[in-house]
Amino acid sequence: MASCFPPLIWLILSCAQGPQPLSDPTPQATLLERAEARAGEGHYADAATLYGRLARDHPDTPEGRTAARRSQSSAYLGSAAIVENGPGENRVDVALMGDGYQLREMRGFDKLAEDIPPLFERQATLREYYTYFNFRRLALVSADNGVDGFGREYDTALDGRTLGTYAGHVGVSAERVRAMLDEWGEHDSLAIVFVKQGVLGTGGGGFATIGGRNAKTTIHEWGHAFAELGDEYATKTHERGGVSRRVNVSDTDDPEEVPWAHWIKAGVRGIGVYEGASGQVRGAWKPTSGGCVMESGEFFCPPCREALVLRIYSIVDPIESCSPLPHPRRHAVQLVLDDPLEFEVEVMRPENHRLEVRWWVIPERGAPMEPEERLQRYRNRHTDRRGRGPLAMIPLDPAATSRGQRSGRHRFRLERGDLESGRYRVLCRARDRTLLRGERTPWVLEDPDDLLVSQRAWWVVVPEAR
Repeated sequence: MASCFPPLIWLILSCAQGPQPLSDPTPQATLLERAEARAGEGHYADAATLYGRLARDHPDTPEGRTAARRSQSSAYLGSAAIVENGPGENRVDVALMGDGYQLREMRGFDKLAEDIPPLFERQATLREYYTYFNFRRLALVSADNGVDGFGREYDTALDGRTLGTYAGHVGVSAERVRAMLDEWGEHDSLAIVFVKQGVLGTGGGGFATIGGRNAKTTIHEWGHAFAELGDEYATKTHERGGVSRRVNVSDTDDPEEVPWAHWIKAGVRGIGVYEGASGQVRGAWKPTSGGCVMESGEFFCPPCREALVLRIYSIVDPIESCSPLPHPRRHAVQLVLDDPLEFEVEVMRPENHRLEVRWWVIPERGAPMEPEERLQRYRNRHTDRRGRGPLAMIPLDPAATSRGQRSGRHRFRLERGDLESGRYRVLCRARDRTLLRGERTPWVLEDPDDLLVSQRAWWVVVPEAR
């Protein structure tokens, strides 16, 4: 039967009734949610049972197919947050995984995973930016608890295997690690994997692999995996071919050609060109005489530390949020006599220093014109901020500068009487100067992509006075 109400009245009546209730979740969706919840709570046998039931009873549904994958002898069961320092879209999300842990052994991995965030928090460089990280435990069950090698093969979640090195390093299948990350959901392609029966670890391409429970090597392997740092020790562990240049390893001793030449030029104490790196006594050089984590020390040398900070900021935007939201030129805000505008940004907060925030009010004709849509693209989750490139230069002095806000919130107030009529670009830039109190040198000397800097911008129109 046709409605007896005109379309507009019908719309008003519909709105007056309030939002309509959503349809109830399907049985298979409810069952999948229950299985994931049980895995997140550490009840792995219950989760495995629920997945098996879902795969059997609803094989032709998306949930049933997901359950079928998770019902395999070696599979992903679920995940749980260990440390959440902020929203995942603006944090370095680290997945913690185990390989070779059978169903009855997975509580042991849970305990091991819980020990990893404190390792980051104790290491000086990572502690300064600890709030930039989230850690999540991914529950992976393996049919066997062995490691492939020496003519033996085992059924494990990540295909852990012994590599052809003198010391018996272990590795895993990068393809399987990515598949498990995809089961989890959105991710930063970063993982620390513990191979239960492994010996020594490896790292690269975002994945750090640790043999057994050797947590001592975790930070070292993380340096390889996360920031592509090279080894600074001279002990030969395997055939490497030629010396691979890294930010901390050079194939030349020319102080003007080594990757850390800018540190030498700056005259930073202790930085030079020292032979013995990349697993060889001769023909490879490092920035310091010893003591770096990438050798066997407790602290990252300055070039390594710089690389780590820049890598963090390739994922994390220095500005956490802002109000109002940035908008393009066509959506300019009117500034009238009795109605001042207030802008606010909330910035990231390292442990022992504060970000600097600067504000500009620039007439349209002289304003830098990076399209806000382009900048927004590099504030989205899983988009490498290195692709954004450096921001445009601003030739004017800022209208205001604020530092040291413990809360991380910075405000700027714009009054009608401050400006003549016209259109203006209000710009805010937050920058991590990486200079800690009591230190002479910033942690980052060169930042060609402006990773330490983030911008928000708004258009404001000041009308003619009446």
